Amino acid sequence: MVNTLFRPEIFVSRGDGWAGHVQLSQSLPVRIVSWGCVILSAGLALLLTFGVYTRRVHATGQVVPKSGILTIGSIYSGTISELRATEGQHVRKGDVLFAEDLETTSLAGPTQKQVIADLLRQKTLLQNQRALRAKSAPIEHQALLNQIQFLTLQREQIFTQISNDESVLPLVQKALAKMQGAQSKHLITETQFQSQLYTYAQLLNSHSQALQSRTEAESKISELAFKLARFDTELSHDLNELDKQIAAVDQQTAENEGRRSTIILAPEDGILTGVRGYLGEQVAAGTPLVTLLPTDQALQIELYVNSASIGFLKEGEPVLLRYDAFPYQKFGLHHGHIAEITHAPVVSTNQQDNRNAQMVGDQSKPPSQDIYRIRVAPDQTYVETYGRQRPLEAGMTVSADIATDRRRLWEWLLDPVISVRNTLTTTTLGPR
Repeated sequence: MVNTLFRPEIFVSRGDGWAGHVQLSQSLPVRIVSWGCVILSAGLALLLTFGVYTRRVHATGQVVPKSGILTIGSIYSGTISELRATEGQHVRKGDVLFAEDLETTSLAGPTQKQVIADLLRQKTLLQNQRALRAKSAPIEHQALLNQIQFLTLQREQIFTQISNDESVLPLVQKALAKMQGAQSKHLITETQFQSQLYTYAQLLNSHSQALQSRTEAESKISELAFKLARFDTELSHDLNELDKQIAAVDQQTAENEGRRSTIILAPEDGILTGVRGYLGEQVAAGTPLVTLLPTDQALQIELYVNSASIGFLKEGEPVLLRYDAFPYQKFGLHHGHIAEITHAPVVSTNQQDNRNAQMVGDQSKPPSQDIYRIRVAPDQTYVETYGRQRPLEAGMTVSADIATDRRRLWEWLLDPVISVRNTLTTTTLGPR
């Protein structure tokens, strides 16, 4: 019996149900699509017209004091004999960092040591000579006084003798004249007259010798008085000459000691880092031994870029800073401004410059090439971390973005076309 409760089409539809159900789709109205396209086109036009794109230069560098990071090296070639510098040590100006042994040795032994020993012996002899001169000075002074006193007494005696002669000679002369008259009258013999004449001649000779002795005594007294007056001056002169000789020996000794060893001092207050010298190491003159980060000085940031990035930079431009010690994902970006730009490349002639060139990264050529230095003044010399202000420290590495060119989007889009037009104009018509 045929089931006539349902139409045959129902059975046919159920038989084809395994293939799925039919769903009718209705397209969006054309008006909605049209308005959507208009809105998108208007938005794109507004974006191209008023949108701005800024080209930035990426630079790297480090935080440095305004006076710069000081690299301390050896002055002479030698061997490090004493090491006092340690990593992170706070030092004051004049503190000893290294001692360097400069001694040279020959077959006879250490050269400078022998020279210094000879100089010390010479100094000892000069010191003994000075002590002897100073010790004998009072004795010499007293001897001069005694000689003057003796000659003064002798001169007084001579004066007495001359005075006596001057009183006796007239009497003898008168007596001689009388005897000469008596002898002419034959009242006395010739012998008696000659005896009186001989006595008179002796008195004259004695008087003449007394006058000569007086002159000699006065001359000696004057000479000794002059020596006595100049005694202190000559003594000071002799002692000063000996002191000069001793000082010259001391100077030679110090110079030879300097050739034998030397010390390296801290030029400024600061913190030591990058200690590269080791005890017993032989170093050449100019070898870097340690780096000094000066303290109590304003900090700035030195960035390094190559010539391809320097063209549009100018002083006063804002700079976004990222300190590697304080990840910007947590502590954000920091602001600064360009304070100085070098107008000529900084030639990398030392290790510090080579490290600076390497900081430039992909922008730079190999470290032997020239780079440009940019000095940036940070708006803040600290970083806010977990509610505390952490001061910046010299030596921190920094990466920065500097805005160099700011143009609208349509200018960037048309820039290739304008460049091609200018190129074609230049090549076909030549420069105007």
